[in-house]
Amino acid sequence: MKRFIIGGFTFLLLFLTACSSSSSQEDSAGGSAKSDDMSVRESAKMEEKAEMENNVDQSTKETAATTEVKATNRMVIYNAELNLEVKDFKKAQTTIESLVNQMAGYIVNAQIYDSEEGQMGGSITVRIPQDKFQTFLEKAEDISVKLHNRTVSGQDVTEEYVDLEARIKSKRAVEDRLLAFMKEAKETKDLLQISADLERVQVEIESLEGRMKYLENQTSLSTVTLTLFENKVEIPGIDKEELNTWEKTKKQFMDSINFLLTAFSGFLVFLLGNSPILLLLVIVGLIVWYVSKKVRRKGKKEQ
Repeated sequence: MKRFIIGGFTFLLLFLTACSSSSSQEDSAGGSAKSDDMSVRESAKMEEKAEMENNVDQSTKETAATTEVKATNRMVIYNAELNLEVKDFKKAQTTIESLVNQMAGYIVNAQIYDSEEGQMGGSITVRIPQDKFQTFLEKAEDISVKLHNRTVSGQDVTEEYVDLEARIKSKRAVEDRLLAFMKEAKETKDLLQISADLERVQVEIESLEGRMKYLENQTSLSTVTLTLFENKVEIPGIDKEELNTWEKTKKQFMDSINFLLTAFSGFLVFLLGNSPILLLLVIVGLIVWYVSKKVRRKGKKEQ
């Protein structure tokens, strides 16, 4: 009986020990699982944080790079005016035209005049690539005898150009949405409204693109206006025409003959053309003369 009791007690003790061990293992496993789950979450948070920091850093770098590019690639419209005194206008003009061709530019306008003193002058407007702008000014000044005036001006249109790019991008997005709406629209009223909006947006895009092309052209080529005038004095030569005495004599003689012929012709025309009136006047004069003569005779007889 004692053996049975001891055996039962021993079995109960072993059972309680086994249960305690199993509970301990479960608690350990549960704690390990919770620990692993927390580790995974923290790792994910760290990766997400690192990714966000990386994105922010990349965005900062891109912004800095864009700012640097904009700072170094400014869009400036350059204009210059030069007032040059030259020794020989034609030679200076030829040199400038050759210089413009060498620098891949072109002449916009040219005006030439000749003064009463025989000095030539004029103005020439040219377009020169911006990277050769300063070089052209220096070489143009070397052609002159004296530089009387030099004016250089610049207009920065970088912000306007960037703004146009952003506006075009926005308009393109609106255009894409309108095209998508047009595909989905089923009623005629909606199609007409979308078409009108689409046309308006496309016109605005074309206008913005035209302005961008204009700015690109103006910034890629600089405008230079050169005013040239000669400093030489013309010495008059012997005018052979003024010394042609024989020709002048013959001309004067013929002028005199023509004058006499013209006067005689005029007198003859006057005489023949007015002959009826002249004849009447003669008759009246003869009658008056005859009557007055007869009166004088009768007076003498009475005396």
